Amino acid sequence: MLIDGLFDQDPNAGIIACGDFNADIDEVPIEAIRGDVENTGNSLLAARLMIPCERNIPEPSRFSLYHQGRPKMLDHILASRPLLAFWQNSAAHNEILHDESVAFARDTMFPESDHAPVVAEFLLP
Repeated sequence: MLIDGLFDQDPNAGIIACGDFNADIDEVPIEAIRGDVENTGNSLLAARLMIPCERNIPEPSRFSLYHQGRPKMLDHILASRPLLAFWQNSAAHNEILHDESVAFARDTMFPESDHAPVVAEFLLP
């Protein structure tokens, strides 16, 4: 509703929604924010589409969390179409990520986050 309100004020708004959504890209919470026309059935909302910036990250590196030995992308950066025109690159800094399920199974907590930082670069005029 917040994103819709911003688009109501300015149809060309540069909007970024980012963080730990605790959902993969094709799960309902992310699909609801993306607003894909095939899900809404309303082509008039196409200008309000939010695009996941991590799609350019190579598949083997496209994850922000390890859970039970499986990589998952739960952290996202979604950009509005007007802002996407200034997008340059995205990356997930997951090189030293540990399996968060192991930490909880052994009650051994790590001092760093169990989520990798996901970043997107934009070159604004």
